[in-house]
Amino acid sequence: MKIKGYSKNITILGFCFLFVNFFVLKLSNYYPILMDLFGFTSGIILYYYYTIKNRTAFLLILMISMFVFPTTFLIAVSLIASSFISFNEKGLAIEKNFNKYVYLVFALCIVFELLYLYSNYNLFIAAAKKDYTVQSALFLIPVTFILLNSFIFFTIRYILNLLNGLNINRKGFFSPYLIFPSVILVLFFVVSKFITVNFKDPHTLSSGEFLFNLMFQAFSFPLKFIITHFIYYGLFVVFIIYYRKLFFSYAAKNSDSFLKTITILFSVFFILGTETRQFLQFFPFIVFIFLDSLKKVDFSRYQLAGIFVFQLIWSRFWYKINVPEGFLDKALSERNFFGFPAQKYFQFQGPWLSTNNSMIYGVIFILTFITVSLILKKNSFNNKV
Repeated sequence: MKIKGYSKNITILGFCFLFVNFFVLKLSNYYPILMDLFGFTSGIILYYYYTIKNRTAFLLILMISMFVFPTTFLIAVSLIASSFISFNEKGLAIEKNFNKYVYLVFALCIVFELLYLYSNYNLFIAAAKKDYTVQSALFLIPVTFILLNSFIFFTIRYILNLLNGLNINRKGFFSPYLIFPSVILVLFFVVSKFITVNFKDPHTLSSGEFLFNLMFQAFSFPLKFIITHFIYYGLFVVFIIYYRKLFFSYAAKNSDSFLKTITILFSVFFILGTETRQFLQFFPFIVFIFLDSLKKVDFSRYQLAGIFVFQLIWSRFWYKINVPEGFLDKALSERNFFGFPAQKYFQFQGPWLSTNNSMIYGVIFILTFITVSLILKKNSFNNKV
């Protein structure tokens, strides 16, 4: 925070978004066997060393992190891509043909989705019959399709803005930022393959199975991806959607190719993935880019206090842990609210979130978003931005 010169207000906002949330205050204590907290912490450390330009420490932490929290390899991919991708006036002039690009890319997304759904229709139905959540929400798939594609359309528009001026730099193929991360990436995949083959009985998830699982989650319930992220991060999801234009505009004008690549990957996973925890190492990067974009926004002490209190309440940090597990809707009718026993992990987040809970959290998210939007619009400076 000191290095970046944030004001007290932005510092408090960053503290609330990074550390006062369900993941840090509750999930990491409730399910400590997971390495999610390490993934999140390594993301903060990586961002720090990237900020102070300590390449050796950055690559060393990156290599260690990939073996502990595997999806960290996406940061290595971003680093490799950034070495030969640059942004300048001689690159692709996307803004000149913006509408042509955005509608073309969006049309290709729609065609791909329809073809994939058609070719895997029987598989979707078979999977739904095994999953009560999806089976009970099958009638909402058309609604989900419309909502999902609405988010895809707007995200494509913002991503194309990020890619404006993209240019391939040949010298980057000989850069240390391409060579060393590439070696680390190859080493990671070779060692991972060896461990998988020799020490694991279950077959690994193929690319086709991964894609199906991704699509299945995306179409299982309306806004489920937002609901899951909202459970993890709280008001950060509300704020980044509300300030999306300011965020993407800042990232397009001020971020280097590495941070732009991370922003693009995070945006894609934000929409398609309900497994928020798999991309926790991206979270600190996005939070700091977001805070940079809000440097000139003035938040009152009452707004900051409200954000902190909401985050604290939403994290559900006071719930008892060592109690009999049970479904949320059943637990409410049997026990006092303040002695909340509903600790069934798979009912609180991820693609396994029950239909009832999805609806409850979905309504809470919509009401929260409307409330926050009205509060922020009352601030004349926020409204101006």
